[in-house]
Amino acid sequence: MKLAILTLALGIILGLTLGVPLGRRVERVAWHADAAITRARVTGWLIRDLAGYATATAGTVAVAVFVVWALAR
Repeated sequence: MKLAILTLALGIILGLTLGVPLGRRVERVAWHADAAITRARVTGWLIRDLAGYATATAGTVAVAVFVVWALAR
C-alpha cells in the first residue's frame, strides 16, 4: 500500500513536471502493482481458509470413523 501511494505521488509529480502522459503511465503501473498485491493477498487468505476447512473436515471424518469402529466392536 505504501508503495502504491509513493508511486502515485511520483506519477503526479512527473505528470505535472514532464507532461501528463508519463505521469499517467506511472500511476497506471502503480495501480496494476497494487491490484496484483491485493489479488495475491486474497488468494493467500482463500488458500488458508480452504486448508482450515479441509483440516476440520478430515478431523471430523476421522472422529466419526473412530466412533463407528468403536461401536461396531
